[in-house]
Amino acid sequence: MRFETSRALDAVERRLSVDPLAVGGVIDLVEAARSVDLDGGRPASLLRLGMFVDALSRQLGDGNVALYAVAERGAMSDTDFTSNERMVLRRWSDDGLIEMLPPGARTGARVREAAALTGLPLISRTPLPGHPGPVYLTTGAAGGMELALAPSTGSSPRPHPVLARFWRCPAADCPTLGRPPAAGAGQPPPALPSGAPLCPRHGDRLIDAGPRPPAITMAVRIDGIVRARFPLTAARPVVVGRAPDEPGGITIGNWLNDESTRRVSRNHVRLELRDGMVLVTDVSTNGAAVLARTGSSVPPREVDLHRGEPKAMGEWDEVELYPEVTVGRADRPPSSVAKGGAPNSVMADAPTIALRLPKQ
Repeated sequence: MRFETSRALDAVERRLSVDPLAVGGVIDLVEAARSVDLDGGRPASLLRLGMFVDALSRQLGDGNVALYAVAERGAMSDTDFTSNERMVLRRWSDDGLIEMLPPGARTGARVREAAALTGLPLISRTPLPGHPGPVYLTTGAAGGMELALAPSTGSSPRPHPVLARFWRCPAADCPTLGRPPAAGAGQPPPALPSGAPLCPRHGDRLIDAGPRPPAITMAVRIDGIVRARFPLTAARPVVVGRAPDEPGGITIGNWLNDESTRRVSRNHVRLELRDGMVLVTDVSTNGAAVLARTGSSVPPREVDLHRGEPKAMGEWDEVELYPEVTVGRADRPPSSVAKGGAPNSVMADAPTIALRLPKQ
């Protein structure tokens, strides 16, 4: 049992990040761990975090999407967690996999702030009145826990000016903002309790480390399942196709069947980020269309693209290269349901309990 628990927690660990470009939602770690109604088990269990990871994977059709988990330092001494779980929490904190707040900090306020600044969905057990962005609400279902997206409030707000800069914590060993992000990675947003950018972990005033180009994570979905995730930045357009010629292009030929291989061009669409908008241009010989939506539950409306003419994509829009081959924002559920569900369940190795029933 102990080995199975450790293996399951290791799987959860691989799906935690404070990089907004790698995650699909922001969550209060302790609130998730204390969701006793999900399994009727102990008062607090880190394994429940895996249930939220799997639910998010199914919602987005992405077997590799991560969670942005926030906790207050007191969680590492909470005796409702096992001694092993407290040790795991400390490791996640030291490795910068979760955002650990100072003692007494209001986790809920930081979760809402991080979601609002990044535009990521906020995962919560209860509705949050006044939260400006989309909110996921957990619901029970026969097939396990699911996440339901609240009605859209419109287009994402323009990025906060603080996100136009890189920031560095004065504490050189800070695992959250103590070092510059790797190439192609993002950086967690600063805390802004009074408008000045502070380190969410230490509360220190952050050092301006230079300009930061805007970026959005896009995803290629085939049959509703994410096959490729990539950051789209204002610095460079990205071509998606069967086997693009341009450096940095997204190759999807390995996941296409015989028919779609013939219909998806070598260079099919070019995506670029300009003034906060994603522009898509059809550069193929087979044509493409935008599946326009205004929310997660709104049926898409097909809009043909004219070859060589860029078109702005909305927050919920997807560009269709071929039926069931689409490109859209990675943090928005697709218009089509994933066939067979998302792979890589982190709860596959979680321990189960067998009960011996009395003889009739």
